[in-house]
Amino acid sequence: MGKVGIIADSTCDLPGSLIKELGVRIVPLTVHFGDEQFRDHYDLTSQGFIDKLVTSKHHPRTSQPSPNDFAEVYRELSGQYESLVVLTISSKLSGTYQSAVMALELAGNPDVEIVDTRSASLGVGAVVVAAARAAAAGKNKQEVVAAARRVADNLRVFFVVDTLEYLERNGRIGKAQFLLGTLLKIKPILTLEDGVVASLEKVRGKAKVIPRLVELAGETAGGREVDLAVVHAAAPEEARQLRQALSGSLKVRELLAGQLGPVIATHAGPGTLGLFVVTV
Repeated sequence: MGKVGIIADSTCDLPGSLIKELGVRIVPLTVHFGDEQFRDHYDLTSQGFIDKLVTSKHHPRTSQPSPNDFAEVYRELSGQYESLVVLTISSKLSGTYQSAVMALELAGNPDVEIVDTRSASLGVGAVVVAAARAAAAGKNKQEVVAAARRVADNLRVFFVVDTLEYLERNGRIGKAQFLLGTLLKIKPILTLEDGVVASLEKVRGKAKVIPRLVELAGETAGGREVDLAVVHAAAPEEARQLRQALSGSLKVRELLAGQLGPVIATHAGPGTLGLFVVTV
């Protein structure tokens, strides 16, 4: 029997090959287009979602896994591991964390620790990678949780949306802010503060976005070695340019690249570019 099994929700947006390599079990969220529903990353890929977004007459919405979805996984993996560690998207962005907690009683209160990463996308992914590597090294539950929290506590998120339309449509920003940003061609650099989307600063025009993201990463790093992750939704060229610029100007230990999954892309929209900086 293994010591610690790792469970994450699908918004971690880690590449499938890495999830398999790390032995992480994923509990998917769901994207709905009208009456159609798709499990995040399983029934709909990142590109498939963008294609459907363009052609569907329905605007997508998302839903969290049910407590029973988590309970089934707890029951299954409890027979394979001494204990389980669950890592979820910020509890202030989704009810996924709450579903994971409610599942404990349904599953008969197995030995499970649930960690709110207070992040999203590859921010969650970075925490999952740290936890999975600690588990693979034979660490116990407390040590795995400590490794996860260490990354979560030393992680900065910066992201830029191509249009404020999706954040406004999903209630993440107000209409006045949306109209002002659209009229002035402003690109807001957003962040997550204690798990909530917050505006960091505004840049005028697309050309200034990547240089400013690199500067912010440099300020966060403060000359230290860092782990980085770059994620995008239908913006592969911008993501490539950002990765190249970061590699040329920071001391990078590891640089993870990925695409926003359908659930996160529903709220951020096509053209989004995200950067995650881990300073431990």
